[in-house]
Amino acid sequence: MSLNAATEALPVPDDAFEILRDCRVFFQKQLVRLLHECEPLPQEALRAFALAVGEHYDEMAASQRRSSFDQLGGLTASKISLVGENDLEIDIRLGDFSTRLQERNGAELWRVYLRFITLLGRPDMPQADNPVGLKGIVKGMLALSTALGESHDRALERIARYEDYLTEFLPGVYAATNDFLIGRKVSAAQASIVTAPDAAVPHPSGATGASRTEDAAVTLQQSLIARHAAGGAPAGEWSGGFAASLLTQAMFGQLLTRLDELERTASTVGEGAALKPLSAATLGVPGSAPEAAAIDALAMIFEAIFEEPSLPDAIKTALSSLQIPTLRAAMLDPAFFSADAHPARQLLDKMARAAIGLPIDVSSRHPLCVHIREIASRVRAEFVNDTAVLAAPTAELEKMIAERDAKAGQCATAFRSILQRLEQSDLAEQRSRQAIDQLCMRTDLPAGIARFLREHWQRVLRQTWLESGEDSSAWREQLDVAEKLIWSVTPKAEMEERKLLARELPTMLQRLTAGMQRIAVPEAVRGEFLDTCFALQTAAMRGVALPQSAAPADNTSAARPAATVMPSQSEVRVGDHVLRIYDLAGASRGIGRTGTQALRVGEWLAFRMADDEMLCGRICHIGKEGGKLLLANPDWGFAVILHPSIADRQIKDGKAYVASQTSLFNFAAEQALRRSPKAVS
Repeated sequence: MSLNAATEALPVPDDAFEILRDCRVFFQKQLVRLLHECEPLPQEALRAFALAVGEHYDEMAASQRRSSFDQLGGLTASKISLVGENDLEIDIRLGDFSTRLQERNGAELWRVYLRFITLLGRPDMPQADNPVGLKGIVKGMLALSTALGESHDRALERIARYEDYLTEFLPGVYAATNDFLIGRKVSAAQASIVTAPDAAVPHPSGATGASRTEDAAVTLQQSLIARHAAGGAPAGEWSGGFAASLLTQAMFGQLLTRLDELERTASTVGEGAALKPLSAATLGVPGSAPEAAAIDALAMIFEAIFEEPSLPDAIKTALSSLQIPTLRAAMLDPAFFSADAHPARQLLDKMARAAIGLPIDVSSRHPLCVHIREIASRVRAEFVNDTAVLAAPTAELEKMIAERDAKAGQCATAFRSILQRLEQSDLAEQRSRQAIDQLCMRTDLPAGIARFLREHWQRVLRQTWLESGEDSSAWREQLDVAEKLIWSVTPKAEMEERKLLARELPTMLQRLTAGMQRIAVPEAVRGEFLDTCFALQTAAMRGVALPQSAAPADNTSAARPAATVMPSQSEVRVGDHVLRIYDLAGASRGIGRTGTQALRVGEWLAFRMADDEMLCGRICHIGKEGGKLLLANPDWGFAVILHPSIADRQIKDGKAYVASQTSLFNFAAEQALRRSPKAVS
């Protein structure tokens, strides 16, 4: 496709200037909010950051096609020679910073990039020229450090600190920016028309999969056109709405009459009626017409919707009732299949989004189902040929989504304190385990002492960490007791060492006894351990070899049994509220977030519990330390705490997915394309 043809194919909005202006402000505010949440910063510094990001945005939005040399940013040899050693180190560090963020945000950046291609009408725009790309954030970071008057070392520290934070939360900013552009009816450009040389590079984090899904509707339509042509019908492209099509005006009138008849029939059909897609043959449209491919493509998409197992039947019925309005929209607008922000497609997507988390067997009398059915009924009554009338029902659905999300958040409120306590407990387990492992690294440590430290004294440290923290004198004292215990059983060759041991023993044994009492070690176990200590310390006093029964353990390999990472499900009650906890058992509980999947507060996650029960809930809170997810759903009657490693594994295995990131129309088009027979070449 030529550049001119590609540009003509882009549905550039009439209000592109206003959208660019508003998106700039939206993006700046999102980034400033993110930095402010990371750590408090002076307003002047935040203003400098926002200004640098905005200047980059304006520069990229106004730039034209540039040469490869220009894309290097004009960094000539003379400029390189002027860069100081410290500045060069910061530049290199910022390059690494940008690379890591690119790896984490590839999918979200790709989606936004395709929308800016449409918004700017530039299929040749390199990814590096994305107005909301990472270059702008890097420039903002430089401006921020300059405004704060930071030294070279402090600037590097800030970059490292923000890198971890932005790696986790920046995908949410790009997802929100993508939603903003969809809301302003900016469709993603089809990947096939992008002519930028760097757009062919594979995109990380599933971005290529995203582009295939966005192209699926167009590809499906084109494959059906090719199939009709292979069957003897003349091939051609769908060049306009039905009124300007190859069909005669008489046939167009007959089709509208047929649609009216079907609409009247549909209004009298009960909920239990079979869900049937409307094909070209059903509507009496000959297969020789290019429009037949569009009608059949839409029929296949609706068929995939009807077969989607995660959609309740009550919602499928409401979606089915919108087949005729959707078909009208597809006939009237040639960009329907290529414009993922088309009002009719957004209506279907928002309707499915509003129903996320409903039980699969939900009754049609559920208030949400009733409301969705009422909206569908109004659309059928009001929509004829003006898609502007779809704005009101779409806005109504968006309000329903916001209200349902808020209700889920309210359901989770009672459990936030429990999540915080669980995370503190896991962190205490992890820190105490690390401290004991460090102490037990010695290869000459007797087996009885190593066993006592791992089975009992680690519990003392854990309790101390929870009560006083890792920086407390109490924590230091308990570590000191463990260190002195190890020292006390080491053979003493010098007289001074023996005298010191004799002086230290009473206090050390007193503290050991107090610690064991604190965690309720049985008296028999305490007595056995103290007997072992006496034998070992007596041998140490004499500077002789250890008794055979107290030989050193191999602490390098057999110090601690390998922890089996096993999921464990439990349940607790908080008043009238029930909390289901799907965690990792034992030592593995302290394992933190894996970071391989960008899960954010506000998303709806479909996942499986230990008994394979499928649930879908809103992520209402993510623990700061271990990344545990607190999920709720107004229809559950309980809440769930989910370990991030379990969620990550299920996502990798295809057992879990982020339901709120899925476009129903795009997903159904992808499914229909996979089922579609290949066209004869």
